[in-house]
Amino acid sequence: METTDTARRGNEDETNEECLAVTLAPKTGGKPLVLLQVNCSSIYDKTLDFGNSIDTYNPDVTGTESWLSEKISKAEVFRTNFTIFRRDRHTRGGGVFVCVKKNITCAELWFDEVYEMIVVEVKCREPKN
Repeated sequence: METTDTARRGNEDETNEECLAVTLAPKTGGKPLVLLQVNCSSIYDKTLDFGNSIDTYNPDVTGTESWLSEKISKAEVFRTNFTIFRRDRHTRGGGVFVCVKKNITCAELWFDEVYEMIVVEVKCREPKN
């Protein structure tokens, strides 16, 4: 895959949110995937900002540190058109998530709760004939 486009939005407001959106074009000619990396620390306090970033960049895949606990449902934070993979920390702070649009084939391959890592396989979109 090749990186074809990059957009950044720096710390423009007091939420201290930083975004990096990257479009990956498969070499086989399929439709590119848009990846969004957002540094928002505690996403629960920034669900509106996170939603605005989703609307702005329309990513296929996104993820970051979450600061969520199992007491917070995915419906409180994430859009329903994404498959959500979460590993919440059982203490204050930490935890990670990966969101993949539901129309994209994906599967969790591995996770490690000690190091708060999730490995998700995302299948590239097939080219339209």
